Amino acid sequence: MQAALRLRSLLHERNKQREELLRFHAQIRAANEHLLASSLRMQELADDANAARTVATLNEERFRTLVMTSSALIWQATAKGHVTVDDEAWRTLTGVNVGTGEWGWLDAVHPGDQSRVRHAWAAAVAAGAPYECQYRIRKLEGGYAWVVARAARIPSVDPERQWIGMLNDVSDRMRVEESRERFIGILGHDLRNPLNAILMGVEMLGALPAPEADVVARVGRSALRMEAMIRDVLDFARGRLGDGIPVTKTNVDMRGICEEIVAEMTQACRARSIRFEGAGDLRGEWDPQRVQQVLSNLVGNAVAHGSGAIRVTASDAGEAVIVTVHNHGTTIPAAAIATLFEPFTKVGQGLQAGEGLGLGLYIASEIVRAHGGTISVASDPRGGTTFATRWPRRTSPRPIEASPPGLAGGERCALADQV
Repeated sequence: MQAALRLRSLLHERNKQREELLRFHAQIRAANEHLLASSLRMQELADDANAARTVATLNEERFRTLVMTSSALIWQATAKGHVTVDDEAWRTLTGVNVGTGEWGWLDAVHPGDQSRVRHAWAAAVAAGAPYECQYRIRKLEGGYAWVVARAARIPSVDPERQWIGMLNDVSDRMRVEESRERFIGILGHDLRNPLNAILMGVEMLGALPAPEADVVARVGRSALRMEAMIRDVLDFARGRLGDGIPVTKTNVDMRGICEEIVAEMTQACRARSIRFEGAGDLRGEWDPQRVQQVLSNLVGNAVAHGSGAIRVTASDAGEAVIVTVHNHGTTIPAAAIATLFEPFTKVGQGLQAGEGLGLGLYIASEIVRAHGGTISVASDPRGGTTFATRWPRRTSPRPIEASPPGLAGGERCALADQV
């Protein structure tokens, strides 16, 4: 019996070993299958990596070809301003070496623009935003060329953030713009003499009987419209060719200016309701004639392109005075608002064609800017259209901007004084 029990135990043990052996074989088969699948996956990844390397190589060749055939200069930079650029291309453009140190390349930048370049770069790095700056740079043949530098940050976890950018020569474009603006300024200046003669003649013929008096009156009104256009052209030329539209500040009350403009516009447009509301201390240092020019333009646009009552408000905003002009009527499209204060843009474009050259809002914005203020517009079908101007009570003089190519600072200001 002991032998039988022993034999039974051995058979049981043998069965257990056989089951374990079968499980082991199954595990080996599963491992082999997993290994085979992993090998296939590794091969697929290797194929993908080879394809990616091929694409990267092709893209690098395309980029290199683009750089070699492009008229732009490609450069890289760190957040600290260390620039890497092709030395030969830099010498071909500027005639000098890149220079030593992180900002050595600034030696080729016009001394009057170096501070602005640094500030623009620091602002872009701080905000992580694309960099763009227009400045003058030394040319191989002498003098300076106007260039536009643009760059964007390369997405990376590297603490030394890398930027890649392009440098484009825009001297020809700047010369064309400067010549156009010079022509406009001189043309406006030369038109004043014959126009003054026409106005003097109209004044002398004012006592004629009808119907001759009606003809003279129409000539006078046409001459006054022409005078307004010439004034806008001259202000435009001063703003673009000089140091901005000149202003002569004195202590004035914004309330009185607004009331005077509202009274004049009400007299001229009796069919429209124009109201003024003022609140708080509205005194400050402004050029009253220029402020009147801005408000007259805004109220005139509200009359020409709006409907219903027009409301002019002036309110105390601490260090500044806020003046708004509100009206109802056709809504200004959002796409048009972005360019509304640019030259030769009319309020009524796409809505209602208006007279004039489209310089009114540009000049208004330049006048506000000359006072250190801001101008904005909001327009929607339910709330109507509101132009808001912010007038600081006291402002410091505005810095002089760099001159365009071909004109030294003195020449530029002299031309502006002439027009």
